[in-house]
Amino acid sequence: MILRFGKGTGTSMMQDNISPDNSLQAIVDACVSNVAVLDESGSIIYASTAWGLLEQSAEGKNTTGPSYFESCRRLTQSEADDDANITLADDIQNILFGNEKEFHRKYYYPLLNEARPFIMHAARLNLPGSTFRVLITHEELPFLRQDFRDSKERLIKALGTKILAWEGEVEGQRFTYVSEHAVQMLGYSVSAWYEPNFLASHVHSDDLQSVLAAYENHTQITEHFDLTFRMWASDGRLVWIQNLISVGQESEEATKLHGFMIDISERKRAEEALKDLGGRLIAAQEDERRRVARELHDDFNQRLAVLSIELDQLGQKIQKPLGLRQDVQRLQAQAQEIAAEIHRLSYKLHPSKLDHLGLAAAIKSLCADLTESGKLKVEFHQNGFPSILPKDITLCIFRIAQEGLRNCVKHSRAESARVVLTRTRNVVRLAVSDNGCGFNPKTSLMEKGLGFISMEERLHILGGQLNVYSKHLHGTRIEVSVPLKLEAESPTKSRFA
Repeated sequence: MILRFGKGTGTSMMQDNISPDNSLQAIVDACVSNVAVLDESGSIIYASTAWGLLEQSAEGKNTTGPSYFESCRRLTQSEADDDANITLADDIQNILFGNEKEFHRKYYYPLLNEARPFIMHAARLNLPGSTFRVLITHEELPFLRQDFRDSKERLIKALGTKILAWEGEVEGQRFTYVSEHAVQMLGYSVSAWYEPNFLASHVHSDDLQSVLAAYENHTQITEHFDLTFRMWASDGRLVWIQNLISVGQESEEATKLHGFMIDISERKRAEEALKDLGGRLIAAQEDERRRVARELHDDFNQRLAVLSIELDQLGQKIQKPLGLRQDVQRLQAQAQEIAAEIHRLSYKLHPSKLDHLGLAAAIKSLCADLTESGKLKVEFHQNGFPSILPKDITLCIFRIAQEGLRNCVKHSRAESARVVLTRTRNVVRLAVSDNGCGFNPKTSLMEKGLGFISMEERLHILGGQLNVYSKHLHGTRIEVSVPLKLEAESPTKSRFA
């Protein structure tokens, strides 16, 4: 039943000395449908007999108070839709505040195992003076939960077997429903998924803590979040899962979850292949740099040193004419300058100190050379060194420090810079800051600059992170963190270890 009211509804009930509320209540009492009237606070002040029967059938819930309205949610095509978390109480508030005059929408009331769907019509009735009432009608629809599941199944079939729909509870991360694709994804029966702590017992041990922490934290403060982790399949395969999660607060005590799990193993394998390829390309580049640096230092530089010595000896033999002797001395000075420049170029290509003295000494020398050149005054600080690091991490951090300082000289117009190198038990951190002109990090410079691209590529291979902070006329600061590698898991290690 749908009751609609025109503009004259409030005054048409005024007949002689009959109260508008009395007339409205008489109409409601005569209704055989689920009809109720709310006052300005949103409380039900009178309702039809059918509404009272509805109250008794709502599993003991109090339909005369706001808790019932707060439990009812909009019916949407997907439980992941933005409107899916809007409650009937929210919509009634819009009527009470005058934001809406009338609405006609579908909702559902979540029961223990099913969802009761219905249509709610609400209209604001302006009575004489400043008084108003809200009349609501409630029309039952067929059971809804299966409709939700059917729509999920249709979506899953369209996307293939790499995705499964699920519903569950926060307590114990217990599943209350999973689609049939759960069997194809991990090989376990659907009934196995319903066992307590199924998720926790099958997540990879390295990912378990972060998964449990995310469930604990995000379900209290957010409505939607996603997780990426690994799960063990029944045949021993390790499957990468992206879990898209929506949070629904059924009551103060119970929080329901629903979402989709997507098998992203192929994507992860492609990412690992690209990461491996990137690492091999960088390694090949570094090998080539090392070879060129060695040839420059051991071949060309040595030959220039011999040439400088021979020019010096020739100059000593020439007594006259004086001009010829000065020309020879000038050529000798030029040979020495070229030899020094080749030495600097060789060091840039691959610093020998990095191999022999370690990361901190190599970066300290880099800062000292820039300061001595007069191009930039660089202050260096280190903590946690000397320390032996894996070669790939050592080279990565050094190259980023080198590129960061090169940017300071070339682009920032800075007078001074500061480099801080820190090593803790689990991570190596580098910070390079300057007092230069700065820039806007949101511009395309971050995406197109080869220096930043090179930094990000090196860090991506090692699982590191790069953060850039800059502001016009307030300098630039780059922060880098690289996790220290943990001992790799043995391929034969049991998933229950």
